[in-house]
Amino acid sequence: MTTNSIRLRLRKSDLAELQEKKKLRDKVMFPSQVSFSYALSITSSESIDANFEQGQLVISVPKSRATQWIESQEVGIEGHIKLNDTESLHVLIEKDFPCLDREDEDKEDTFWELSNDKSNAC
Repeated sequence: MTTNSIRLRLRKSDLAELQEKKKLRDKVMFPSQVSFSYALSITSSESIDANFEQGQLVISVPKSRATQWIESQEVGIEGHIKLNDTESLHVLIEKDFPCLDREDEDKEDTFWELSNDKSNAC
């Protein structure tokens, strides 16, 4: 099990919004009516960064790196943010591929055309 990591999977519509607005926001609601919010931003920073600000996870990706990833067949962006001498935060942002073992899944907004491995399973 990977510890101290963040993984985001983005669909085509998410990438289009990120490219246009330079920011993508979403939230997850829980049965207790508590929500978890997060944002992915394209910034002028030089490296991938992640922070927890005002109750929201904010991940920043450098503009040049984000543009390269969005406009190519590259699957993901990965970074390791050093926390101290022994610990780091692993950040992985990926294009979302369909789960071939889920026939009822809407695959239209996923990156199925980039998958060379037809045995892809989630």
